[in-house]
Amino acid sequence: MKRERITFSKAALLSVCLSVGIIFTISSCKKDDSTTTDTISDDDVSEVVSQSVSTQSGGLVTQSTAAASMTSDFNSARTGAKLTDQCGIMHDTTIAGASIAGAAITYSYNCSWNWLLSCNNLVPQTYVWNYAGKASYDAPRMSSNDSSKANITITGLGGDSTYYVFNQTYVRNGSQTSKINEKRSFTSVITITSADIRISKSTLKVISGTGTVSISGTVTGGKSFTRTGTITFLGNDKATLVLANGKSYTIEW
Repeated sequence: MKRERITFSKAALLSVCLSVGIIFTISSCKKDDSTTTDTISDDDVSEVVSQSVSTQSGGLVTQSTAAASMTSDFNSARTGAKLTDQCGIMHDTTIAGASIAGAAITYSYNCSWNWLLSCNNLVPQTYVWNYAGKASYDAPRMSSNDSSKANITITGLGGDSTYYVFNQTYVRNGSQTSKINEKRSFTSVITITSADIRISKSTLKVISGTGTVSISGTVTGGKSFTRTGTITFLGNDKATLVLANGKSYTIEW
């Protein structure tokens, strides 16, 4: 197998690591009535999960749309590339950066990608992308130091489909300090397993899809916690997070 190192997709990968200037909001459909003093609230859970999904901190949506963008670039007349030319060729790149002075949300990052197209008789079948990185952010509702990794399989590569189909496992491991409710500090491991996320080939935006979420961690000076939930992608830069206890939150990016 031939290995090739390329950098032409740096702009897309920059947005994968951290995307700035897009504001997301999280609104709870039910009041968080948690009264515990040694664990985190449902609002804290929704916040850290939402950060793992949103573009604001280089979450699942950002990396998915960037992978879709790079897949399109390989099959684009403007680059002179053909998707079939990539069969069996491993690509990789690494990139790092930080926010500008005075930014409303400060961050730094270092991340890497590798990707491989599998073909059958030169007919593209699946694109497999792997991502790993480290990032820190300081946002209005939470600050965090994270490491993350993801394995993404993309199908729907043929011209008969108007969207790419993503199935992926995304894991984000970090230390967070909440700025809401009891302002807890905690560590967490978040796993999001998504199913059939559809991304438009024309707009490179998420159209639909679902995901299961599990989060576990330990509050500083307190107890361990575990939560589960589901994410439903609604299109129009929105998703709904529903925790296992029925509490519902809206994510916008």
